[in-house]
Amino acid sequence: VLAAIIFTLLKYEIEMWRFNEKMTALNDFLKTPSNATIMPAVPLRPSTFSSYMLTNVWFSFIIIIIAFSFQLVRASYLQEKVRKELENQKLKAELSFLKLQINPHFLFNSLNNLYSLAVIEKTVRTSDGIMKLSNLIRYMLYEKEDENYRVDLDKEIDHINSYIDLQKLRHEGNINIEFSIEGDITGKKIPSLLLFPIIENSCKHGILLDAEKPIVLQIKITEDQFYFSAFNYSNNFEKDPTGGIGLENVRKRLSLLYPQNHSLNITETEQTFLVEIKLPLT
Repeated sequence: VLAAIIFTLLKYEIEMWRFNEKMTALNDFLKTPSNATIMPAVPLRPSTFSSYMLTNVWFSFIIIIIAFSFQLVRASYLQEKVRKELENQKLKAELSFLKLQINPHFLFNSLNNLYSLAVIEKTVRTSDGIMKLSNLIRYMLYEKEDENYRVDLDKEIDHINSYIDLQKLRHEGNINIEFSIEGDITGKKIPSLLLFPIIENSCKHGILLDAEKPIVLQIKITEDQFYFSAFNYSNNFEKDPTGGIGLENVRKRLSLLYPQNHSLNITETEQTFLVEIKLPLT
């Protein structure tokens, strides 16, 4: 009701301003001698404010209700559209990760390495490797998100570590991945599988076996911000034709989940590649 009264008052002031403008123009017109015999139309003066208010306030109230209802319907429609788009992007991200972002050779090589370990070593290490691979795939497919499409950060980190362990099984010799975490991760949440395509990209195109050129992964947590970076030196292998899909999926998910308050920076040179992400923690 207050909004309707204010809206009606503004309408009244605008109409009075227009009336005064017309009366000023009419007086100027009549002051010209050549126009003395011409009688132009006299503008109709608005009624008194009290009469105008009684006549128009309920009409203004109806207009405001209609406008407000329209905004609610529009907001609901946009929210539903974003929700469906997020679901589609989540499905695409999961499928892309399984079919494209994790190279199929990685899965086959990991299983072959596990089989070899079963032959030449005790079964403890082999069982651990099989469990990590199983848990990683299960996490990709079945981890439940909350209503904001987020999962616990500690779970995401656990599976990042499992992924790094599987990379160690895949390669002969020591691989050089430095993964550091700063800050308290307790109770923090991020979108599921958001970091995996970036980490996989670093492992695919980085130099894993050179201790002087390690892959460096960093997570930094403050009370209200999440920061992640992945840095690698570029190898000279032939580029994967699907190599850009993972980063593009990350970019699209960020634009949907954090449309106004995220940053994704990619810095590439001939020798190095750096990805940095900043997100709010709510």
